[in-house]
Amino acid sequence: MKKVCIFFAANRYWPKRERLESVYNEIRESLPGFDEYKLITDSDGLILPDGDIIAAVPLSGAVQKRILDACEKYRCAILYGAYIRGNACDAACDDMMRANAAPTFMDVWAVLKRSRNTAMIALSASDLSEKIAAASAYCEINGANVLLIGHTEPWVVSTPRENKRFSKLLSVNMLHAEQDELAQLYYDTKKEDAEPYYRHFTSLASGIKEPSDEDIWNACKMAHALVTLLKKYDAKTAAIACFDLLKVGTSACLGVSFVNDMTDMSIACEGDLDSAITMLIMKNLTCGKLFMANPALRLDGTVNFSHCTAPICCCGENSPCILRSHHESGIGVSPQIDLPIGQRITACRLSGVEGIFTVHGGMTVEGAYEPVCRTQINVKFDDFDHYLETSLGCHQVFAFENIESKAKTIANLLGLKTL
Repeated sequence: MKKVCIFFAANRYWPKRERLESVYNEIRESLPGFDEYKLITDSDGLILPDGDIIAAVPLSGAVQKRILDACEKYRCAILYGAYIRGNACDAACDDMMRANAAPTFMDVWAVLKRSRNTAMIALSASDLSEKIAAASAYCEINGANVLLIGHTEPWVVSTPRENKRFSKLLSVNMLHAEQDELAQLYYDTKKEDAEPYYRHFTSLASGIKEPSDEDIWNACKMAHALVTLLKKYDAKTAAIACFDLLKVGTSACLGVSFVNDMTDMSIACEGDLDSAITMLIMKNLTCGKLFMANPALRLDGTVNFSHCTAPICCCGENSPCILRSHHESGIGVSPQIDLPIGQRITACRLSGVEGIFTVHGGMTVEGAYEPVCRTQINVKFDDFDHYLETSLGCHQVFAFENIESKAKTIANLLGLKTL
């Protein structure tokens, strides 16, 4: 993923080259994180560096067409208002204003926004950083491999059964693997293959309740099989029909937890492709981990969310963990994790049927432990009624930080309506 920052200036507005380069260098130093920077004037040829994302910075008038031509060469384009007070010293802002950078900025933006949905504007350095993160996520999602392992569980009625719908909606590659392929990988897994997973979970667990040592080894063999399968298909995310898989004598819960916690891939349960692609979107927006969970409403306006596949390290440090059996079947191993209270969260979900993406903010709060899936969090949404009115399905995907703005930006880039 290559990000370039290109500055555009017309010589008539900047007769003193040394002053132009001084302003260019000042703004460049305030915008770290790009792979390449370049200053292009109207006496230069429009020779552009290779890349995926461009931040285009107008420093004067009479450069509109050159900016638009340049933006066409990149997958995402962000127009940056360097002339805006606070983005440079007053003297530099004065020079850019005298050079007509301000009307140029809006002139270019008027054309960009109507000609492509992968164009954005940024009005400050922090805004630009956020837009770059969203553009980077877009480039990672576009063309990513999405794997369905088995078939969507029959009770997950909200997600599409027609997988090609996602290819058309989001330009992802939909792949399928039969559960027998995963089962065979599990049977073929040797103890030494499973040992790193065994050490990982037993070293982090403060206790073990129902599972035997053999149960833990088998669950870790399944974890290895899952990672192997995702790598075979080069899948960035997957949805696994986990209940039918129980017939092999273990669960996929530890494997799903490990993938979501310790890799750059993600897995959703129950063959829920909406959730799998939601995880793909969100994982590219956060350095933290994701938790997919079922809701249970309460009269006090909070919601208990639970599942058996939570990550142990969701907020930068490991949470207390006990190894349990899978709640509904009593088979295999699931982590019961004490997730943090008083933590800001963002909950999202895609509807492949409707082309809609929901974004909800909230906080984790104290609440009673329910007789449901092993790991639970209680959430007080900023707007409980909005959550109810816009719910797109059972499962919600949680990031343990505020990524609401970035989530809405990436949804817009992907052409999704945000609720």
